[in-house]
Amino acid sequence: MRRVVLALALFLCIAPVAVADGDPASDVLVDRNVFLPYPPPSALPSASLAREVRAAYARNFRVKVAVIATPTDLGSVPSLFGKPGQYAAFLGQELQLYYAGPLLIVMPAGYGVYDGGRSTKAERTVLATAAAPGSSAGALTSSAARLVHRLVAKGALKSKDVTKPYVAPAVATVSPGHRTRLYYQVFDDSGKTRERLAVRGAGNRVVTTWRTKLRPTAAGKSYSVAWAVPAKLRGPLRFCVAAYDPSGNHAATQCARVTISAHG
Repeated sequence: MRRVVLALALFLCIAPVAVADGDPASDVLVDRNVFLPYPPPSALPSASLAREVRAAYARNFRVKVAVIATPTDLGSVPSLFGKPGQYAAFLGQELQLYYAGPLLIVMPAGYGVYDGGRSTKAERTVLATAAAPGSSAGALTSSAARLVHRLVAKGALKSKDVTKPYVAPAVATVSPGHRTRLYYQVFDDSGKTRERLAVRGAGNRVVTTWRTKLRPTAAGKSYSVAWAVPAKLRGPLRFCVAAYDPSGNHAATQCARVTISAHG
């Protein structure tokens, strides 16, 4: 149990963190698909927006949504309140290391959209006929939900996925002759990944390997593989993980140290 706790602690230390620049949405949307204003809307519109975004991903579209009710929701860039298009471009550039896809902004002044610098003609065509979003947090969030539904229905969220998955294995300590679990973090802006994993020894020698099938993965969650550690095992060892998304984007293999316990 102690080894598991240590592994998880180290895992949390390597979790991705957005650059702290005072813009709340740029932090939240690194590992989530919806940013809501503060104070937040009631449960009904919040759940409706979350459901529509999940439905978009279920149909292999991608979208992130920021609902901005007041200048406070913009943190250090309140000057962009009332300018949804400009803020969409600003936020898209803040997120570009982790996400390059359709980004929808909903403000009392209207809607904004950005897609990694690519054409947003299809999205803007849908936005042009959308009703005014309202001004309260609840009204804005409900408007966002309806608009995501329309964007999906019109096929307006088609966007080439060019972002590689994020992957980070956790350091581990293992005992020869015992079963253990090796932990890692992985996520992709598509919401799905598959991994190739290996324990490697000196000279990049392969000790054991695993493969996962393409399945939903998410930031903030830990994943693991079970390993029956050989009774006779020598170091140095590394736990290595490579990740792939549905579009074939490949994250460079990342490795973490595996220490052999002297008290195994």
